[in-house]
Amino acid sequence: MEKIEFNFDYSSFNKLFPFYILIDVNFQIKSYGISLSKMFPAVKENKSFFSIFNIERPRIQECTFENIKSLYGQMVFLKSEANEIILRGQFQELKGDFLFLGSPWFTSMEEVAQNKLTFSDFANHDPLLDMLHVLKSQEIVAEELNELLVTINEQKNKLKTDQEELNRLSLVASANQNGVVFTDRKGVIFWCNDAYSKLTGFSREEVIGSTPIQIGKCDETTAEELKKMTIPFMNGDPFDVEHLHRRKGGGGFWVKTKGQPIFNSDGELVQYFAMIEDISSKKHSDYNLKESEARLSSLIMNLQTGILLEDEKRQILLANKKFCAMFDSDVDPEELLGKDFSNTIEDSKHFFKDPDAYVEGLSKIFREKLPVYDEEIELVDGKIYERSYIPIFRDGIYKGNLRSYVDITVKKKHEQILQAEKEKYSSIIANMNLGLLEVDLNDVVTMANQSFCDISGYNLDEVIGHKSASLLLSAEEEKVVKAKSDSRIEGVSDSYEIKVNTKKGEKRHWLISGAPNYNLNGEVIGSIGINLDITGQKQQEEQLYLLSLIADKNINSVIISDKEGRMEWVNTSFLEMTGYSMDELIGKKPGNLLQGEESSLETANYLKERIKAGEPFNCEIINYSKSGEKYWVRIQGQALRNKKGEIIRFFAIEENITKKKLLEKQKEELVFKLEKQNEQLNDYAKIVSHDLKSPLRSIHSLITWIKEDNSKKFNSETEKYFNLIQNKVEKMDYLIDGVLTYSKIDSEEIQIEKVDVNELVLNIINIIHIPNHITVTINNHLPIISGDRFRMQQLFQNIISNAVNYIDKEVGLVEVDYKETADHYIFSIKDNGVGIDEKHYLKVFNTFQSYTDSAHSTGLGLSIVKKIVQKYKGEIWLESKLGKGSTFFIKLNK
Repeated sequence: MEKIEFNFDYSSFNKLFPFYILIDVNFQIKSYGISLSKMFPAVKENKSFFSIFNIERPRIQECTFENIKSLYGQMVFLKSEANEIILRGQFQELKGDFLFLGSPWFTSMEEVAQNKLTFSDFANHDPLLDMLHVLKSQEIVAEELNELLVTINEQKNKLKTDQEELNRLSLVASANQNGVVFTDRKGVIFWCNDAYSKLTGFSREEVIGSTPIQIGKCDETTAEELKKMTIPFMNGDPFDVEHLHRRKGGGGFWVKTKGQPIFNSDGELVQYFAMIEDISSKKHSDYNLKESEARLSSLIMNLQTGILLEDEKRQILLANKKFCAMFDSDVDPEELLGKDFSNTIEDSKHFFKDPDAYVEGLSKIFREKLPVYDEEIELVDGKIYERSYIPIFRDGIYKGNLRSYVDITVKKKHEQILQAEKEKYSSIIANMNLGLLEVDLNDVVTMANQSFCDISGYNLDEVIGHKSASLLLSAEEEKVVKAKSDSRIEGVSDSYEIKVNTKKGEKRHWLISGAPNYNLNGEVIGSIGINLDITGQKQQEEQLYLLSLIADKNINSVIISDKEGRMEWVNTSFLEMTGYSMDELIGKKPGNLLQGEESSLETANYLKERIKAGEPFNCEIINYSKSGEKYWVRIQGQALRNKKGEIIRFFAIEENITKKKLLEKQKEELVFKLEKQNEQLNDYAKIVSHDLKSPLRSIHSLITWIKEDNSKKFNSETEKYFNLIQNKVEKMDYLIDGVLTYSKIDSEEIQIEKVDVNELVLNIINIIHIPNHITVTINNHLPIISGDRFRMQQLFQNIISNAVNYIDKEVGLVEVDYKETADHYIFSIKDNGVGIDEKHYLKVFNTFQSYTDSAHSTGLGLSIVKKIVQKYKGEIWLESKLGKGSTFFIKLNK
């Protein structure tokens, strides 16, 4: 059976226990029932419990935490000295606090009235109500017996009816917020309260005489729901069911119906009553909660941040897809739940560039159990992750941790690029002719260039770290700048004029072009302003002239055109690049004048559309000078707007990139030339290999004949020399074969087919020479991959042969294995041979590098392997220890 939880708010808890008192361990009142406060006005939150109440029974020597705790489950009597009212009930523990649940002890209804209490002040289940009713009834009966003995028999039936009515009224009063109906034993309703009519919309006249099914059944009501009520009803059993109830006028609402049979003194079912509670809001809340949980679960599983949640024993409680992907695991996150991760530090250290630092750092984190935020760790493959660790404590006890991993590789590269760009332009910014000023959100200066110091009269030490407004502006002008700074937070960029006072007291007019300053997260951190002293030059034409002087010094071409795109002004660089004079250009559109036969029509249309829309543009296009000379330009431009946001001009910068384009073309030609040379070299290798192998075979045959003809004439020394010559000739033959194989790898086309690597490796084991003391095993059944069968044969045969040749142990072992990820196969060939020194890790893949005395070793085996792997855009690397052996890893794309 599932564990059931009950959640109460303040109102619902008061209905059940209107006289409760919640007390903390220091005996201060934290909360209390509404009905309690009517009898004890002195009861207030944070007031001492024992300043109001005494524990009458059972007696305790001292009011301590342990003594109160010993009273749990016992009947306790509390007395107030203020009005001598006795409360009886029990102490219970509630989350470390004391909870007293009880009710006042009265001996008559008059005492209830004297304390201004009503039936609604008592809990439905409070037995005191029934007892008071009984006492009151006995008083009435006693009086009537004394006065009306003659009519006792006639009143007997009436008293019985009154008692039944009193019981009904008591039940109705105790649940007056919910709907209540009474039915006879056949299920016909003969009474309902106003709350039921209000809930359903049916009048009492429409309800009485009908059955609950006739009134409450909806189109959506199922037969199963009806059985949950009708079967207990027919059996005379209580029931408690949640279901849809019809509302007059159509539609339904969710209710909780509690049915209770009523029996007479003989145990016969005479009536049934049911309480109907509207739970539509609760149902809606439950649905929203489930929906929110589903959305939250989906969000976490699909986050682009790797998430791992562990308990205090390092068992996984939650992992998402991104975490698995970041660490090359193709396991579904659901399969990780409950897995023990306590030994994974050593298992996962191979992912990281500095494995020892990774192990030490993570061990320290788990040991100290202190939060770590945004710690950067670098992986072997060059990726950079940002790791955060948050320990989870409950009541001061460690319950586990939450780790998150964010791939910031791209971010770090961008930061490096930005830093390089910043350094590149820092000297330009420092010496530009316009005053440049950066301020934070509080108007404190964070950067200024020399030109700003020149026009303001202040040096950098007097500006940096101070508020620019307090140095330069009057109170009126400060308001203007403050308003502009506020608009920067909204992302607004604009230009405006202000009056400033320089350090020398001179009053100047500045034109400021301001824009928001953003951090890498796109958040506004302040403003950037370019300050131009325009004193004495207030007219628009003069302003344009000043800006033209600035633009004229730009090494790139600058164009200012009207809002239709017709040129108004160009700088000297533009005149030199195009060969036109200013008079020939003014009033013309650049495209009509400069574009020609090889100019891209698509790019030209792009420029027209962007200018028409008033949008920024950035492109490359071929232009022609006046003399017809073709040149490439990169164009960047944007609209210039007035204070109303209306386009008044366009501003563009053109950079001559002809030399760059020429270099790109030369690069392409060079690549083509190299490809041609490689092809010729491959052809040459084939010819040389063929021409060399023929005389080598002749030499080998001649040596063999000489040895056979003179086998008894040669001494041992001569025999030894002939054997050396013969071995060298054979090695030369193998070397020529290796060179020819190496040269063919890039030149021959790859035939893609399904290759059973397991079958291929078994064939290799059968065909190569393996000494008796060496065993070659396949640990896992190798997969079927897509590739060229001949190339795969070369790859695995070379590397397995290489492993066999390097074994110097009495018992040799070569193990072939593989692992599979979502995108790759990673094969491993492990041997227990001589091993390779770390300084030779990269050299072993170079041509003619050999570390064995084998007659068949040419120094080309591993270089051929590497070239095949590169041909498939894969990776190859090794791990080795001298004297213990080596493991070669081959990573191939699926």
